[in-house]
Amino acid sequence: MIIITSEVIVKPEHWEEALEVADRHVKASRLESGCISHRYLVSPELENCLFFYEEWQDRAAIDAHFEQPYSLEVSSKLGKWASNKVKINFHTIGDQHQSAI
Repeated sequence: MIIITSEVIVKPEHWEEALEVADRHVKASRLESGCISHRYLVSPELENCLFFYEEWQDRAAIDAHFEQPYSLEVSSKLGKWASNKVKINFHTIGDQHQSAI
């Protein structure tokens, strides 16, 4: 499994539209083959900050995901609307057993 995390601080004048784009992106992504989990959160600490958390079966699923129109849209728009350098991290998780705490 591969986990992707990303964080973007959106310029205030684009905040509402950014929420709409993020919502569309997440809902569409959840329907993709290979998507285990996909969500976005609004930071309680940083103003106008979106945090994305995604779990994917493998790199092939991620590559297909990045080619989708809604992925291209969210990447393009949030990149233009960001007031920070967008942070994206990839974390590869082995076949370890996971348990809820």
